[in-house]
Amino acid sequence: MISRVSPPSLLLLLVVMLSMHYRVSSSSAAAASVVGNDGVDTLIQSDGAKRQVGNDAFLNKNLMARAENGPGKINESKLNIGIVGGGLAGMVAAMDLADAGHKVEIFELRPQVGGKVSSWKDKEGNHIEMGLHVFFGCYYNLFGIMRRTNSFDKYLRQKDHVFEFVNSGGHTGSLDFRFPIGAPVSGLQAFARTEQLGVGDKAENAVRLALSPIVRALVDFDGGMDMVRQLDNISFTQWFTNLGGSRGSLDRMWDAIAYALGFLDCNSISARCMLTIFMLFAIRTEASVLRMLDGSPQTGLHDPILRYLDDRGVVLHLSTGCRDVVHDVDEQGVPTRVRGIKVGPKNEYREFDVVVAATDVRGIKKLLPESFRKHAMLDRIYNLDTVPIATVQLRFDGWVTELKDETRMMDVSGDQSDGRGGGIDNLLYSVDTEFSCFADLAVTSPGEYYKQGEGSLIQAVFDERAYKRSSEKIVQDCLDQLHDIFPSSKKLTCTWSNVVKLGQSLY
Repeated sequence: MISRVSPPSLLLLLVVMLSMHYRVSSSSAAAASVVGNDGVDTLIQSDGAKRQVGNDAFLNKNLMARAENGPGKINESKLNIGIVGGGLAGMVAAMDLADAGHKVEIFELRPQVGGKVSSWKDKEGNHIEMGLHVFFGCYYNLFGIMRRTNSFDKYLRQKDHVFEFVNSGGHTGSLDFRFPIGAPVSGLQAFARTEQLGVGDKAENAVRLALSPIVRALVDFDGGMDMVRQLDNISFTQWFTNLGGSRGSLDRMWDAIAYALGFLDCNSISARCMLTIFMLFAIRTEASVLRMLDGSPQTGLHDPILRYLDDRGVVLHLSTGCRDVVHDVDEQGVPTRVRGIKVGPKNEYREFDVVVAATDVRGIKKLLPESFRKHAMLDRIYNLDTVPIATVQLRFDGWVTELKDETRMMDVSGDQSDGRGGGIDNLLYSVDTEFSCFADLAVTSPGEYYKQGEGSLIQAVFDERAYKRSSEKIVQDCLDQLHDIFPSSKKLTCTWSNVVKLGQSLY
């Protein structure tokens, strides 16, 4: 099975149906042909959307502008709109719709917003996360939203432009993109100088990348992207080894990156997925620069959005799931019009002019009535599959990632907030553990995660290889594997742990 994982924004935003008949035109991803109740066929186009799709999404120099500035106009007619799902997709949809002058309500099944980027406190006040969240420089839309809510400068911490690998025995390697000349030169020198690969693997790696669509895209971007789109049905391993790439490069570098992107190894992830990311890294220096939140997603990401929505009169209903989509059908049983939704434990009927479903894959499969599958576009949703993950958090009485100074590793005295704790202040990769990427949140995202008198808060994400194990076993495996790559950490004590399992993560 080749997974076509689509990084990095993996929430499904689906306009279920307006209060009119509709059909989607195949002529443009940024256009829709709408058939109104009067029978008139109207083509609706969005110039803003055109700049967000296809090759323009790579070459547009100001991708952040639309998200930062909002819709830029207020509709003449004010619609009553219900949004199912309080994740990022639902909240951002509510921002734009409220700014356009509409009345908006959000219905969220869980007791907190955020979806797969949610966080909450346990009974002891520990902040729990659904997963490890990092922000690459190519997350232009998300950064625009954060600027719009005045959270970008306040809550994001930029890291050194280095991909850090930690291997068995405490040996390290890196892809160091810091260089006076930007992409693609900065990337080429990073691969040439990396300690993560031997000389032979570097040479074979260079040969394969030199023959890739990335090189063509540097002189013929459209042609290079066309080549990438043709690679959807083969794995990255197949593509990489066909013309010179070595197994060693896959084992010692690319597998960790693939797992970090989609929780799948190179044998399973689509070549198109990996090369699309590399293409962006090759043409935009900032695309591979990493940021992390200063604290929890609730504080740094969601709360500013919620304040923005509250200022515009958006109503949020937590712990209020959507039980049914009330709709009309034609003589053939095909849905023609959505009337409203039934929500909450008492199936309260709420009528809306428009219903927006902003859910993940699992959510939309449960939400859509069976009759909606008569629309081919919606039926294809059920072909999407997902990957299970388990997120582990471990608190220690010292600094786990401090490899150079054992005295520093044991020192938790005084105030070490604001990233002053010992160890590595960056996202970390490993090819010798079952968690391909991890970080010490007490250092990288100190905010609520640093606690005075305590040390590291390691957060690691296990993929489906470990998902079915008990939480106790996952914690022990995480400890054992941390001790393997940070041998000195055996002298530290794990003082607290937590596991969150997510059965259906990326798709």
